[in-house]
Amino acid sequence: MSFKDLTLKKSYTSEKNDILNEFYIPVLKEAIDYKRVAGYFSSSSFYIAARGISQFVINGGHMQLIINIQLSEKDYEQITQSLISPGEIIENFFFEDLKELENACVKDHAAVLGWMIANGLLEIKVGYIKDPVTATDILHQKVGILKDTDGNLITFSGSNNESAAGWMLNSEKFKVFCSWEPNTHDYINQDIDDFEQLWNNDSAKTGVVPFPEAVKKKLIHIAPHDKHELKKIIDRIEKEKQIMNCHHKIELREYQNEAIKNWIDNGYQGMFEMATGTGKTYTAVGAIKELLKKENTLLIVISCPFLHLIPQWENSMVKSGVVLPSIHASSKDSKWVEKFGDKLLDMKLNRLDAFVVYTTHDTISSDKFMNIISELKCPILLIGDEVHGMGSTDRMNGLLSQYTFKLGLSATPNRYFDDAGTQELFRFFKKVVYSFDLHRAITEIDPATGQTFLCPYEYHPIFVELTITEMDKYIKISKEIAILYAKKKKTVKDEIQLEFKQRQRADIVKNAENKLPIFSDLIDTLKLKKTIKHTLVYCSPQQIVNIQNIIREKGRIIQHKFTSDEDATKKSSKFNGLTEREFLLDNFDNGVYDVLVAIKCLDEGVDVPSTQTAILVSSTGNPKEYIQRRGRVLRRYPGKDKAIIYDLIVIPDLGLDSELADYERKIVESQFNRIEEFVKESLNYSEVSRNLFKIKLRYKLLGGIKNGEKFRD
Repeated sequence: MSFKDLTLKKSYTSEKNDILNEFYIPVLKEAIDYKRVAGYFSSSSFYIAARGISQFVINGGHMQLIINIQLSEKDYEQITQSLISPGEIIENFFFEDLKELENACVKDHAAVLGWMIANGLLEIKVGYIKDPVTATDILHQKVGILKDTDGNLITFSGSNNESAAGWMLNSEKFKVFCSWEPNTHDYINQDIDDFEQLWNNDSAKTGVVPFPEAVKKKLIHIAPHDKHELKKIIDRIEKEKQIMNCHHKIELREYQNEAIKNWIDNGYQGMFEMATGTGKTYTAVGAIKELLKKENTLLIVISCPFLHLIPQWENSMVKSGVVLPSIHASSKDSKWVEKFGDKLLDMKLNRLDAFVVYTTHDTISSDKFMNIISELKCPILLIGDEVHGMGSTDRMNGLLSQYTFKLGLSATPNRYFDDAGTQELFRFFKKVVYSFDLHRAITEIDPATGQTFLCPYEYHPIFVELTITEMDKYIKISKEIAILYAKKKKTVKDEIQLEFKQRQRADIVKNAENKLPIFSDLIDTLKLKKTIKHTLVYCSPQQIVNIQNIIREKGRIIQHKFTSDEDATKKSSKFNGLTEREFLLDNFDNGVYDVLVAIKCLDEGVDVPSTQTAILVSSTGNPKEYIQRRGRVLRRYPGKDKAIIYDLIVIPDLGLDSELADYERKIVESQFNRIEEFVKESLNYSEVSRNLFKIKLRYKLLGGIKNGEKFRD
């Protein structure tokens, strides 16, 4: 094929065309020579450029690229005073930008460009405006010149930048001239002359210097060593569906688009109350894309409850075709304040239209972060992931008025036993603009798959009795709680003591001694039925050693713990280029580990869709916890028709005297909200309901949960 075989338009605009797939990729696949002047180019766009370049490289194509950076007033002062050369400033600029290569997706594509440099197929020069008076200008010539094997030429010029935002998000336009078409020669020759003038550093206004050698070495260092390795990388790029075409592959469902519309209609504010597993994150990324169409500049702050959720957000952004410069603001990076400032300066100087700050609920409410946000005048979008976690007394300080646009995400936005925190969240984020509950998710058919959005499940409560010693402790603490609760005027000390006693009592139920032999029997059953693979066990920190020992003693069951001890941020060759947590989850998905034994770190946000069976050895009465734990298990996965949940529930022995009946009843009562929530949507509803009726009858609970003292078990 040649350029003549392609169907090309005379002009392209991102408002009407898919510029990347309709022009850039097909043209580069046929090209053997490519000259390009780009107004702004960043490392994040390596993954954009290299998709077409994959075939360009195989063709033995040669590329000359001029890219622009914009110098600050401080840069010009240092150059004027001979404190630093333009080359040194440019080198520092690119080294900072190359930190985005920590993203594996970007790194693969940069490796292809590194190979081109190493093999003489890619030459890069850097342009900058010489005159500090016009420092806010950018290199306006944005020209591309391509040649195929037959000598046909294509030139294109306009406003498109070789950046992710330039190709996919911003409003871009350019005109195309083809040498085989009439009346195009003058335009083509002008584009060629403009390029050569810049390349040879003959422009009066623009200085052009060689690409920094140190940065070249960095790219060459990550490049493949031979053509065989290069082909493996190119094949991997081609197979990764999320790359490049991912913004077409991730198509939002009708309900997700409805949620975004409701959010926009509510003034770009509100919360999505969506069941775990129904695509809150992708819906939020869709909202980001809509807002980027509206705003010329935008700071996007994405706040997560834990650091280990940030990579999942980054992957979702890439899969949705949103690739923007970003930083991580957290205690893990001592220089995050400086990096934040650099990106804000880039935005002020029109180097950036938008960038993302990934952070945590703790950092966003810190003095350092709040001080930065409080000084800003630019539009800011705040996305609160698991937004219920932002309503605590300390964290709500971070909900500043400077946030122009607000989006909260949660399956359970109401805070447990915290009306004040819940009210503050609703005051700040306004209201729930869209709801998608679990009943709908497991009964409504997804037209795209022909299955329900979440998989159905069986629920099997297994009842466990307290030992006499545990019951004695429970009663003793309950009496102490009752005395404190009855006080009309509680001191601060009383409140602290009351909360401490409630935790003590809850721990007795969570860590009941008789749960361990019952758990052991359950593991035997699963092993015998050959259904032990893809089992997730939730337990308390006090139980985890015993739980792991029980599994270990069974033999031929591969298991691993999943706790806060496993690193969630540092990628390592020891873990195949993943973080330790990603490595564990990957092995669990692939069946290397049969069982994951987890504590709280799997409650929020972590995707474990391959889970077939969940065993709740330890649970609380907090809806946020048990609803999210159920959601972890119900995500769809190839070959998964249903999930099975086993729930170990403590009940007392009714052989005790009637004086203790109220305490016995409260133990059962405190767990029944969870039980009834799980039962009502289960496949085996009728069977379990009959058994629960007998227990309610036995403990005189048919009237429902009584008013009075609230048991936080």
